[in-house]
Parts: sequence; structure tokens; C-alpha cells
Amino acid sequence: MVRKTRHATRTDWVILLTDDDQTYLDAIRKLLEREGHRVLTARDGEEALALLASVHVDLLLLDFYMHGMTGEEVVGELRKTNPMLQVILQTGYASEQPPRALLRRLDIQGYHDKSEGPDKLLMWVDVGLKAAHSARLLHKSRVGLRYILDATPGLHRLQPLENLLQNIIFQVTGLFGVANSCVASREHHTDDPGVAPSCFLAVFEDDAGPTVHAATGRYAGAGGLNEQELDGLLARALDQATRSRRPQVGTDATVVPLCVADQAIGVIYLDKPIVDNQDLELVSVFANQAAVAIRNAQLFKMATVDPLTGVHLRRFVEQWTIVEIRKACRHGGPLTLLMVDMDGLKRINDDSGHLAGDQALVAMGRLLRAIVREGDMAGRYGGDEFIVVLPNTGEIGAAQVAARLLDLLQDTGIEWQGRSLPVRGSVGMATLLPVPETLRSASAPPRQYFERVYDALLAAADRALYEAKRGGRGRLHAAGECPWLDLSH
Repeated sequence: MVRKTRHATRTDWVILLTDDDQTYLDAIRKLLEREGHRVLTARDGEEALALLASVHVDLLLLDFYMHGMTGEEVVGELRKTNPMLQVILQTGYASEQPPRALLRRLDIQGYHDKSEGPDKLLMWVDVGLKAAHSARLLHKSRVGLRYILDATPGLHRLQPLENLLQNIIFQVTGLFGVANSCVASREHHTDDPGVAPSCFLAVFEDDAGPTVHAATGRYAGAGGLNEQELDGLLARALDQATRSRRPQVGTDATVVPLCVADQAIGVIYLDKPIVDNQDLELVSVFANQAAVAIRNAQLFKMATVDPLTGVHLRRFVEQWTIVEIRKACRHGGPLTLLMVDMDGLKRINDDSGHLAGDQALVAMGRLLRAIVREGDMAGRYGGDEFIVVLPNTGEIGAAQVAARLLDLLQDTGIEWQGRSLPVRGSVGMATLLPVPETLRSASAPPRQYFERVYDALLAAADRALYEAKRGGRGRLHAAGECPWLDLSH
């Protein structure tokens, strides 16, 4: 016999009880509320369907025979839009409907004979809620995996490492709704002075603390985690996560390592405990994808980026520009190339040493990265010469970019041994004319043709740079619009 005085711990389950017998409705509602469940009630099928369309429900207890729509008709309408909701039919005439056949036909989870009493009903409720729990986990897993699958292509496309890290952190917060999170790694110091240390290189032999590279919430804008935040759980969790390569969960935080093969290259820290094993599994799957993307971005950066200035290497810019010239030929848009030469770098090297000259190069690289837009490219051509490639940009737009660079250079300098050393430069510009219709309609030119166009454009920009230097330095000189080469040559 049911203990009517029992008061269970409050659950998070929502049950919709639908019956046209008000007395039965009130009695069963109280019974289920004593079990700790939240109970909604409806007097007929139409009211039940309206509630289901506006309120989340985990289990539907549905009378088979009601005024208006029958329970079977309600289930038929429900399954058109909601295949996941668990349903248990109730009836006082169970012998009229074979239970097994009804369960198969309507895709429901139970069929209760009211004459069997409240204990049997509670058993069916437990069965239905267990099925609802399994369905909830399955749905969450599917949604999470779909989210990860949709996010993965964006992680693995070629992009600057900094952009990738920010993308990863946005995806994490989207996956788990975590307001405050950060991607952190230990800085690795290489013995080779010619190679700049890369973030997220997973060599943990030094004592450097984790460095924040991308963050949201209260960590946004932080350059690193301070000592106070590294005290206690976080410091231990970071160490344990990187050593064990498994997520570490505390009372108020989760640390997930980013691993490639058997090597941890960083961690994802979330200021939220992920206690559900399925959630931990999802974030681990995502972290594995993120770690591979980070490693690929690191290798790509090492192969294409000048470690001193942070702009791209000459060979990469050449190949990239040839591809952009091919696109310009196909779509008809302009393309402009800027040649930038530093003014006075030799004097800095001679008077203050090459270390000071290196700092001047670093400052120039920083400015060039600041002025280029997404889709543009800045590279180091050699020594103190740089190139900036501006696809889909004509003379007017390119001149504005060059003017901005020259304006910024007026306020740029380095501090060296108590002295302020100015960093200045001159700019030569050459613009490739929009492609003529005869070239667009011709058969696809070979790669060698676009290489020759690049060489001609580069030569024109270099001549313009020479004129800018001869005209007094610190200025822009435009070579004008360069025509496309004749295909026959």
C-alpha cells in the first residue's frame, strides 16, 4: 500500500497528467507531487496538446478514453512533432486494447490499468522517467556531437593561431554555455634563438606559468592567470590535467587538457564543474579536435611566418599572391601591391647595434599586421623590405591603406638604452588593372602566366618605391595602374 505521508526529495522531472475525471486527476496529482515531481494537469486532449506545445514535459500520463480526442488520437498528433516524449496510457478498460500491440503501434512506453492501483502506477512512472532520462542523454549526446561536427571544419581551416584560439573558446562556451573560460598553455622556451617560442607548445620542463591566449567572461583581456587564481585547486588541476591527460573536475572548475597523441599541449579551463560524465566526454572529444587544429596551426605558423616581425615569409606571400592574381583574372577585380622599405634602419644598426635594429623591425611588423584587413596579406620581402597585398582593392583604397601606415609611422619609435629611436618607412604602390574581357573569356592561362604577372607587378611597385625614396623618403609613390600581360608572350 502506498505511504501517503511520504515526502520525497524534489526532482526536476515534469509530468503532464491528462484525464477527464477531476477526482482521479486531483488524487494522482497529489500522489506524484509527494514523489517530488512537478505535475501539470489537463482535462482533455486539446488542452494537453496546447500545454505540450508551450511547456517542457518529460512524461505524459494520458487517459485512453476521454471526451473529445481519445488518448490514441492525442498520441497520433503528438508524434507528428515530438517523437521523444515518453507516454504512458491509462485506462479502466485494459482488456479492450491488447497492451503489447498498443505499445508497438503508438510508440509509447507504458499502458496502465487504473484498477491495479497506485503502486503499479508509480512503477510505470519510474519506468517512464528512466526512459525519459535515457532519451535526454541520447538527445544531448546527439546535439553535442552535431555541434562538434559542425564546428570542426572551422577549426581545421588555415587561419592565424590567435584567431583559432579565440574560435575554440567561443565554441566551448557555445557547447556548454560557460560564461567564463580560457584557453591556457605553458610557454615553451626553445634553445634555438632563431625560432620564436610558440604558444601551446607542450613542453612542461620549465617553471613558466600558464599563459592565457583567448578568453571570455571575467578572464577576457587577461594576459595570464595571476598567482591568486593559480592557488589551490586550479594550480593542482592544471598540473594533474597535463600529467594525466584527463579532465580534472573540482567543486567550481573543470580543467580539460588539449592533447596530441601522448603529449599535452595546453588546457581548457572552465570555471564551472562538469559533473556529468557525458558532458565530460563531449568536451574531451571537442578538446581532441581543438588540440590537433592548434598543432596544425602552430606548424603552419612556423612554416609561413617570420619569427621576428610576425608577418608572413616571402615565399608564402609570393605563392598566395599568385593565387589571388588568378582569382582576379577569373572574377575581374583589381589587386594592389605595396612595397614598404624602412628608412634609416642602417643608421640604427650602425649607431645602436643590430639588437636595436631587430626591435625596429618588430615595430614595423606590428604596424603592418595592424593595418591589413582580413583577406589582405603582409610579408617580409627581405632585410628591411616588406610587401602588402590588397586583393579587390584599387588605387584609391590602397592609397588610404598606405596613408594610414605612414601616419602611424610618424608616432612610432623604440626605446633603446635611454634613447628614443624613430621607426620610419617609404611606400611604393602598383595596382593591377581589372582584367580585360578578352582575357576572362580566354581558356584558363597556365600558372607560369600568373607568375609573370606577379613579377611585373612587383617590379612596378619596386620602381615606385625607388621614386618614393628619391623624392624625400617617408612618402607614398604610385606606379599607376599596371595592365595585364599579353598571353602570347
